[in-house]
Amino acid sequence: MNPEVSESASFATALEEQFSLDSYQTIINTLNNWGIRLYAGVNGGGVIHLLKYLDPLDQGAIETPSFLTIGEYTAGFIPLGYYLGSGKIAASVATTGAATKLICCGLSDAKLHDIPAVYVVPVSNGSTAGFSPLQDTTAYGSNIVMQLRAELPESVFVLDNQITLTEQLSLAKAQLDRSKPVVLVLDNEGLSVSQTGPDIPTAIPDIPVIENHYSEAFLDAFRRETEGKRVVIFVGEEMARYPNATDLTTRLSKVLHGATIWSINGANAVSRDNPYGYGYISFGGNDRAISLYNSLGDSDVLLVVGACPDEYTVNFKKIPASATFHFSNISQAYGFVDNSLRHVVEGRYYQMHAPLDSSLQTLIDDVAERPFTNIPTEPAPRNLNDLPFDNARGNYADMAALYQRLDQWWPQGSIGIDDTCLAYKDRQYVTQRPNNNIRFYSLYRGSAMGGAFGVAIGAKLADPDRQVFLFTGDGCFRLFSGSLAEVSSLGLVVFLLNNETFGIVEQGLRKVLPDVGTAYYHSRLDAVDYCAIARANDWDAIRLAPDLGNLEEILRKVNDRPSRSMLIEVPVDPNQVLGKNPRLKNL
Repeated sequence: MNPEVSESASFATALEEQFSLDSYQTIINTLNNWGIRLYAGVNGGGVIHLLKYLDPLDQGAIETPSFLTIGEYTAGFIPLGYYLGSGKIAASVATTGAATKLICCGLSDAKLHDIPAVYVVPVSNGSTAGFSPLQDTTAYGSNIVMQLRAELPESVFVLDNQITLTEQLSLAKAQLDRSKPVVLVLDNEGLSVSQTGPDIPTAIPDIPVIENHYSEAFLDAFRRETEGKRVVIFVGEEMARYPNATDLTTRLSKVLHGATIWSINGANAVSRDNPYGYGYISFGGNDRAISLYNSLGDSDVLLVVGACPDEYTVNFKKIPASATFHFSNISQAYGFVDNSLRHVVEGRYYQMHAPLDSSLQTLIDDVAERPFTNIPTEPAPRNLNDLPFDNARGNYADMAALYQRLDQWWPQGSIGIDDTCLAYKDRQYVTQRPNNNIRFYSLYRGSAMGGAFGVAIGAKLADPDRQVFLFTGDGCFRLFSGSLAEVSSLGLVVFLLNNETFGIVEQGLRKVLPDVGTAYYHSRLDAVDYCAIARANDWDAIRLAPDLGNLEEILRKVNDRPSRSMLIEVPVDPNQVLGKNPRLKNL
């Protein structure tokens, strides 16, 4: 059979099925076929005809397309946590106008961390342009489609016609397959117009993912460049998406005798038992890892495995190695310019687009067969920091002691989320190495305070039997506390760090503006009874004693896996500085 005839016939069949259904049911059915079951947001005028096809979410196993009603700001982050927790795609939904803006903070982090997610938003009917419609999204109002396309030029799809609906959805699916978030814009006026079908079916463009499979030339270049040089391995968050990542990176470190460093999320691709693990790099980074990276020069080769050299990782410093080898399998990933990292490399640059697991396995096998002649690195010292931890003042919990105790306790298979608070700087500095029992994530590139609450919800909904922990600050809490009630029965555990300040701001300005009075830091927060707020929303709540005297009791209660979500308020000393913030030098 002629392939073109077959494709045309299949497209015609899809159109015939499409026109027999309501356009909105077609959208839900199509996304369901992609495996999308979870939707989160708030219903309203622009999306009521879409959401009527979704079941209310019962917070158990999600088997049918279901909707969680929850505030839009939090809803925008739920698909990110769902993907990090399961590798599956979810959707966030908002109605016209301001609600669309609220979910877009999550959309930004999806872009900045290469997380596929679907955002569904409506627009004002075209016929209302110039008539000042409520929540005007036309060119006379917010001009929202142009705003969205400014951030996602290739990932905004206007669904305004039954004839082109299947084509537009197919193009959106192609972007999701490239780890890109997409926006589906509902033009309700266009979708409601009954169509009889086009005279000539529109062809759906075939946009294949381009992969350069592992080549002998790349391997030969790596062998040649590493001769007589030190090899440093830099692991990033893309590698953490592979199920055997920790085993592969450990074996790679061992066969190359290569010192290994990692980014905040790249830690999830590294085993605590890796003997060459030198620590987290840069923001909240460990002294040994930072010193190692700063020592790179003409006698070194850097092997980048799925990493992005963002500000919190390399702090605008170009990679100074004699040669940089870069493994990635996300086309046009965030941080890329012209689909590469060449712009942040001083020496020679080699890039390989291929699945990271197969690439590393090939490299490991080649080294095992013909050992490389690179200079071995000594295994990492036990202590990756140079100085003892700061102490906390009286009446405050010692955060270093708390993180160390929790590091010994984390339940196997759990997930932790760090919000934009002191935790996303301090925890990794104190614990130094990844914990094999728990994966920790931080969506730090957008640094949206309070967004981690939605991420934690998404991770919990991805697997309700898994324990999910959130570290958030008292400043962050103010952005999501209105959505506590909707997830009171989810079993989340939230550590709320209460220091009555915007802690990152205050600690930073003491160094950046030492001669300015602290009142002019504008970083203070009023005292709030957070436990009372949590209990009012049907959560369990408890205050951690400053001497950690009730910590074991709290952990025993968490081990019992209560069905109600729990808030643990921690009194934090804003003057206890733990993790480093190299970004301050830029300010």
